[in-house]
Amino acid sequence: MRTYPVPFNEDARVTAVHAVPGLTRENEPLFDAICTAAARLFDCPIAHVSVVEQSRQWYKSVVGIELSEMPKDNSFCTHTIMSGEPMVVPDLSRDPRFVDHPMVAEGGPQARFYAGVPLVLSSGFRFGSLCVLDFVPHAAPGEREMAALTALGEAVVAALEKAPAAAAEPAGGAAQDVFLSLVGHELRTPLTIVQGCLRMLEARAAGDVERKLAGSSMKAALHLSRLVTSILKFSDVRTGELQLDEAPVALGPLLEELYEDHALAMEEAGKTFRAPSCSLDAEVLLDVEHIRTCVTSLLLNSVLHGGGTIGTSLALDADGQIELRVSDDGRLDEHVELARLYEPFTVGGDLSERGTTGGLGLGLPLTRRLVELHGGEFEVLAEESGTTAIIRLPKWRLAARTAA
Repeated sequence: MRTYPVPFNEDARVTAVHAVPGLTRENEPLFDAICTAAARLFDCPIAHVSVVEQSRQWYKSVVGIELSEMPKDNSFCTHTIMSGEPMVVPDLSRDPRFVDHPMVAEGGPQARFYAGVPLVLSSGFRFGSLCVLDFVPHAAPGEREMAALTALGEAVVAALEKAPAAAAEPAGGAAQDVFLSLVGHELRTPLTIVQGCLRMLEARAAGDVERKLAGSSMKAALHLSRLVTSILKFSDVRTGELQLDEAPVALGPLLEELYEDHALAMEEAGKTFRAPSCSLDAEVLLDVEHIRTCVTSLLLNSVLHGGGTIGTSLALDADGQIELRVSDDGRLDEHVELARLYEPFTVGGDLSERGTTGGLGLGLPLTRRLVELHGGEFEVLAEESGTTAIIRLPKWRLAARTAA
């Protein structure tokens, strides 16, 4: 299974990386000098400027060790570029994300300390990091050291873009704030009205069915409102980037809640919705609104295109990874290209026993992007007995729940 998260805007980010004029394989003394300064600043033997591409990481400069390009599975910097903030790990062997990492575990070089800052282009895209490494743990560095490392990172970007260091600050910040403010207002106003009307309908509903429908609609409106707030707060309209609002969440109760919310609608659609099967009680560190969006999208896809029986389950797989499944007893036509189901606006050809009303739209590709943003994997299994959508999340999200 993949061991690293994937930025939401990965395709656009990689395109921006390839367009950086000074980002070539040829080394220059300037970048070696910056790495040497960073290593001395943190009293570390190793420092490097990394470049993170689609499936690999290579180095513009390295001091203290010889490194060739490596797959992203072996890269710490794939985690650093997930936000605009520095990443500091005082002891890699005690961090659940890296305890099994080949650079950390026994048999490898057994790296322990890492501190890195993302390298942010003037366009807002992050292409790599300036980082330091040591083979012994360090105490957490102070603000002075991290501010200096950030400044050195900005110097790397300025040199690569052939621009003054001030250009490393993304342009258009004020315009972006105005845009987000206006969009947020326009989205929240009708949602507030919808929620108010649903509250009144719920209060005045005469029968149990009407009250359940109003209650389910109210929960859906609240979820949409929270999702809008999260996207506006944690997204970047310039780059298409999206960050996670992570917190420890019990997935079992979330599946139970979604079951209660959708059971009546499933019944009205002539479907049998089985109660969730959950064998995992522990909390998981994740963005609950995005996971809720993923599962809701998969349930809707099963209602529109699946068979007569739909169910969800939550368990750990044989490797200890978290596995969330949405299954139905519908079957994909043999002519369907399953890989194309991940593409936006793709119906996927003729579907047998699944219908084509509404198409597959953005549901599957959006789910895949959000799952990969969590460092997980998403796949759809088409078998004779039915179709199963699987969300796998890395096991470190279990161990990391107490760190939130």
